Amino acid sequence: MSKFGDLLRRGMSAPFRALLPKNPWLRVLVYALPIVLVLALFGPALDVVLKLLDFVLRIVEPLLQTTLGRILLLLVVFTLGGMFTVWLLRSRVRTLRGEAVLGRHLQAIAALVGSDPRRTRDLLRKVVRYRGPLPDRYPHVLADAHLKLARLSLAAGRDDEALGHLARVVEPGLPDELLRSLLQLRVRAWKRQGELLPAALRREVETALQRFPKDYVLLGELRDLAAAERDHEALLQLQEKVHKQAPPAEQPREKQRWLDALVAAGATALAAGDREAARKCAKKLAQVDKDGPSSGLLFGDILCAAGDHRGAIKTWGGTRSPAGLDRIAELLAEHPGCVEPRELLECCPLQGTLLLVARELARVGETQRAERAARVAAETLGPTPTVCAVLADVLGLLGQDGKARLLREQAIVRLLGGGGPLVDPAGG
Repeated sequence: MSKFGDLLRRGMSAPFRALLPKNPWLRVLVYALPIVLVLALFGPALDVVLKLLDFVLRIVEPLLQTTLGRILLLLVVFTLGGMFTVWLLRSRVRTLRGEAVLGRHLQAIAALVGSDPRRTRDLLRKVVRYRGPLPDRYPHVLADAHLKLARLSLAAGRDDEALGHLARVVEPGLPDELLRSLLQLRVRAWKRQGELLPAALRREVETALQRFPKDYVLLGELRDLAAAERDHEALLQLQEKVHKQAPPAEQPREKQRWLDALVAAGATALAAGDREAARKCAKKLAQVDKDGPSSGLLFGDILCAAGDHRGAIKTWGGTRSPAGLDRIAELLAEHPGCVEPRELLECCPLQGTLLLVARELARVGETQRAERAARVAAETLGPTPTVCAVLADVLGLLGQDGKARLLREQAIVRLLGGGGPLVDPAGG
């Protein structure tokens, strides 16, 4: 390939070599002719330059004759050289200053990661006092520093100081992540400061959500405002959105909060006599908590409020939960004999139901069956406070007041954290 290139160049330059004279001196003359023509063309300009140089030398020559002149000449030369150097390096100096403030900002972040808030605050304050050129790689370094200082101030309980830092952040031109942090911190600072009215604070949060409709923090703030205003319908809608946007680590906590809100809304609607609204909450609970007992418990409460005691007991028993068993026990205490003892085990197939069966048998006077059921329940469930309390009721109904009093005392001791043997309900 190189040989072919050499041949090509020789072929192209062959006509020019043929025109050149053979005498080397004549060849030099041919080469120098274009240079002479160029100098002749620019001769007047060269004369002006030479005259300027001659003028400068005439000025400088007297100065070189004296010590003061030489010193003055050195000062002029170094000053002009320094100015020329600054002019040449001004872009690099700007870049260097910007990179220096960015490095300080990164040092502050490293101190923050290292759990050194004092050093972090000192470095960030130096960053926000900077007024020079910003780094090209991260021109929003000042806004970021103000946001981090505001977050540190909120963590330290200085709400006014945090609002001061947030007020110095210019919104136009901010990237989305910094703008999101600004809106979150501003809402949190206003909420903690308490000087903004709830309606105004709600408007600010809603405005921020128009910009970031899926932000978990902003949705949580709006949810908290709805909870404070006791707006159950808005609370349920917002909590559903919060649960959907929550990070994986927060999903269980937000789900439990959603369940609690649905249960509270259902209880409130049931207390107000709005069974249809309570039924909607129960259906939603069935969708959210498919394997949990909350939906069945609320459905049982609705049936109980409607006077369907048998249906309520069956629904509560279908949850197979201690809470359902407690509700059945409360209902039987208020309405004894509403169901037959043998139906209790069919409605609620749990071992704890034996206690309720024993109490119902004792109420109808079947002493031996009641004692047998109580003994089996005590041996199976163990000496828990609930077992002790219900067994005390059974013994009281059987006429064994001394043992009943002892069991009540044991229940109180166990609730306070103590222990003790359980009295045999049939023996001594």
